[in-house]
Amino acid sequence: MRNRFEKDIQTLHNELIEMGAMIEASIDKAVSALITRDDSLATQVIALDNDIDNKERSIERHCLKLLLQQQPVANDLRLISTAIKMIADMERIGDQASDISEITLYIIKNNFTFSTNEFEGMANATIKMVRESIDAFVNSDLELAQSVISY
Repeated sequence: MRNRFEKDIQTLHNELIEMGAMIEASIDKAVSALITRDDSLATQVIALDNDIDNKERSIERHCLKLLLQQQPVANDLRLISTAIKMIADMERIGDQASDISEITLYIIKNNFTFSTNEFEGMANATIKMVRESIDAFVNSDLELAQSVISY
């Protein structure tokens, strides 16, 4: 029974990593679309938001299944409840990347001009924080989690 639970937890970790990769790609593409004024790329990000939403629901179902079938306690319960909270925040980051892309389309349509010097650095820092946060959770790495907090 415990072996199955551990496999299910590993699957949960893999799904979180996959969702994180989707969000990283979404942030990267959204900022690239803004900097290069690429309406096609911005449209891709908006479409990717639906995939991120679907991934959130899939992970949430997986967590609820674990709660109902395994009835975890203590550390296992905290791990699953933390994952549920994480995916909500991760989904919101995906929404924000989509929002950036919608603004990009508006900027392109109205031919607005402005400096984009800071955007790439901010996007890279955000991507790094998302990646390291997920890695810290999956690997139970407190030091890495604390380093993300100190950004």
